[in-house]
Order: sequence, then structure tokens, then C-alpha cells
Amino acid sequence: MDSEPSVAERIRQSRRRIQSESEDALRFLGRLRNARMVGAVAPSGPALARRIVSGIDPARGAVLEVGAGTGVFTAALIARGVPAEALTAVEADPVFAALLRARFPEVEIVEGRAEDVLGEGGPLADRRYADAVSGLPLLNFPPTLRRRILEAIFARLMEDGALYQFTYGPRAPLGRGSLAALGLVAEPAGRVWRNLPPATVYRIRRHA
Repeated sequence: MDSEPSVAERIRQSRRRIQSESEDALRFLGRLRNARMVGAVAPSGPALARRIVSGIDPARGAVLEVGAGTGVFTAALIARGVPAEALTAVEADPVFAALLRARFPEVEIVEGRAEDVLGEGGPLADRRYADAVSGLPLLNFPPTLRRRILEAIFARLMEDGALYQFTYGPRAPLGRGSLAALGLVAEPAGRVWRNLPPATVYRIRRHA
């Protein structure tokens, strides 16, 4: 059996992790001026990342990630067992998109807004995914844009596919009436207190 890492190696690993997280935080803060893309005061934490991917079954097939940011959810999806080649990550910010390509060379990184790249005539218009995870700050967007984004995502999901979306607000990022108009329902999938700020994960799916 392989031996456990030495104390010195564990310290080096911890330092590398802290350095990486610190660099991500600085990049994230540098993009805060663009509220269209960034919706929090810090990158999503590991507890939220684990929660939002906990409903993903890698055996179901390809997975879509929108609003991939610095790759916190991307890494969690891969750790969950989703093969890198079965994952498509969409990111509108060119700085974050370049970072994702460097960090996850085997993941398909598509630069652009979700509603554009997934919509009619977009580069992913002919794709189908089992499920999706979203890091988009939907509450930052006007309701009409939220609906466009959800329509674009569900146009690419299989009939039984679900979208896992987090929000910092007290309820789902789209009201019941708007969801019903799209034929969707949102179910709470867990509250994550160990995140800055605390967040709630929702599972959004087509109405049965």
C-alpha cells in the first residue's frame, strides 16, 4: 500500500491550496466591477461546491456547467466522478475562461453568455446534457433575462434533467408563477451556512 504523505508534504499541500484560494479570491475581487458576471463578495466555497454537485449522478451522462467562474464547481464535479471529457463549462468572463482552460485542459470550456451559447444558433445548440449546475448570480439579472437563461438551459437538458442553482436570497431566484410559465418547479436541496455569504441550493426540474 502507498504510504501516507509525510507531515512536511501535508504542510506543502496545505500551503499550495491556501495560495491557490488566495489567488482566486484576488482574481474574483478584481472582477467585482462587473455585476453581470460576479454576484458575491468571494468565490463559492468548498462546502457549497460539495452541496451543489451532490445530486449529480456521473453515470447519467454529460453535465453542463454555466457560470463556471474560477472553477470551484468544475473541480467539485470532477471530484464527484464526472469525467472531464463529459463536462462542458460555460463562462462569459474572458479572464475566468482563460483560467479554466489552464486548470482543466480536458474540460470543454465555452466562452460566452449562457443564453447565447446555449440558445438557437449558439455553439452548443445541438447538445444534450443529463443535468446542469449553475454558478450564475441569477438574482443580479432582470426577470426577463433569468427566464431566457432557464429556457436556454432546459432546451439542452434531457427530459428528466435537473438544474442545480444556488442563491443568497430567501427563496428561489425565479418566482413560482414564472417557473410555472416555463413548466418548471424548484425544490430546496440544502442550506449551506459555511459559505460567504450563506447560500441555498435549489433543484429545478420540469414539472411532472
